[in-house]
Amino acid sequence: MPSDVLIAVVFGVLFTGGLGAVAVSRPLSRSGSQERHAASAAAGVRARRAPVPAPRSDSGARLNSVRVVQIIAATAGGAVGWFATGLAGMAMLLGGLGVLLPPFMAAPARRRRQTRIALAWSLWSRQLAELARAGSGLSDSLTGSVDHAPVEIRPTVERVSASAALNGLPAALEELSQMGTVWEPEVAAGLRMAAMSGGSVADPLLDLCGRIGDVVDLHRAKTEAVVQLWTQTIALLGLAGGVVTLMYRNNPAYFEPYAQGTGQLVFVGISGMLLMSTGFLVFHSVVREQNSVLVAPKRRNRAKDPL
Repeated sequence: MPSDVLIAVVFGVLFTGGLGAVAVSRPLSRSGSQERHAASAAAGVRARRAPVPAPRSDSGARLNSVRVVQIIAATAGGAVGWFATGLAGMAMLLGGLGVLLPPFMAAPARRRRQTRIALAWSLWSRQLAELARAGSGLSDSLTGSVDHAPVEIRPTVERVSASAALNGLPAALEELSQMGTVWEPEVAAGLRMAAMSGGSVADPLLDLCGRIGDVVDLHRAKTEAVVQLWTQTIALLGLAGGVVTLMYRNNPAYFEPYAQGTGQLVFVGISGMLLMSTGFLVFHSVVREQNSVLVAPKRRNRAKDPL
């Protein structure tokens, strides 16, 4: 098989793998329309009142940086695999790992951030319920919770409190429900129920606190299982990489049957199967944010998670 054809096949496969990885990683960030809506709502509040710090959303920047690393790693891995061994399968394997591994290695930081945010909403809902139980109304409780809100969600709480003081509580809760797709719709629905209740505001807020606490506990249990799989995947990839490296270093003649003709295609097939199995492990080793059931699914034929 001509070398130029092999190079075209290798980089075609790498390009396809890169597109697949980007498609898989898109759910990691909020949609552009939601970000624009939140930004415009914040601009409206700031225009009518003293400036309120907007939440810092750097998920898009992190995602773009991961994509840049994917491109660099895939290109470097494919080039090293081809020029060091002359095997199309090795170039495909190293280039594919360059696409798969950057999001996988960035997963622990994302996981810790998601856990901090979940715990922040749980703590804030408890603070709000305690303020309401002390005799404050819902609007006063929102205002009083600003200074003590966890750092991760304090800008959002400030915006909601400012909007409630300026536009009224219903408008503020509607704005809150549009600020995100995971926790914000649930919290806004719980606060709306508390505002509409005829009795004590504290009881619905305590129910909200308990519901968020249950979801946080489920999130933490799921995270623990994913951490175990992530650790096992790291061990398996390290072992496989070490074995292949030592085999090529100590017995390069083992790869000679794969250097010509049909052997190249066979090694490409083997590399493809290894990448698919690795991709399966990587995909399930990352904790992904699950949208609230109050948010319409992107695809109508896709059932929502009951939790």
